[in-house]
Amino acid sequence: MKKNLYLYLFIFASLIALIFYVNGRKYQTQLEQKIVELKKEADKQEEKLETVQAQIAIADFITIKGNPEAENYFLKYNLTSSQVEALLYDKLLELNIKDGGNPLIPYIGANRGFAIDQIQTLNHKWIAANFTDGDQWGDVLLKYEIDQDQEVTFETIETVLYTKNRG
Repeated sequence: MKKNLYLYLFIFASLIALIFYVNGRKYQTQLEQKIVELKKEADKQEEKLETVQAQIAIADFITIKGNPEAENYFLKYNLTSSQVEALLYDKLLELNIKDGGNPLIPYIGANRGFAIDQIQTLNHKWIAANFTDGDQWGDVLLKYEIDQDQEVTFETIETVLYTKNRG
């Protein structure tokens, strides 16, 4: 009787061990599949990141931050490219609140006039910006000068006003 009991306990323990092994193996297989999927996803994300970084590098090529000569131009005024961009943006926003809209935009806009929304500082002399009156929009190329007192003067070089059929 004792021998049968030990035999049954051994068989029962063996079955339990087999069940643990099979379940553990399934779990390990699932984890390995998940790792493979995550590696594929990580590779895709890495490719996307490289693409975006390349696009940013191209976009930054034609900016004041991507142009050491343009950045060095402002060293004599103790200004960094970020400070120059902030100064220009502030001055352009100040012009937006004038009656009739921003005077650098030669179009008559609805309601309060045209206002500059976004700017891209191309180098130490030029700015590309877009403008809108809430209904129409366009782009403007501006020339700017900053003197030693950090006073800014702007000159409109060219503008483009788009049709209302945006989309």
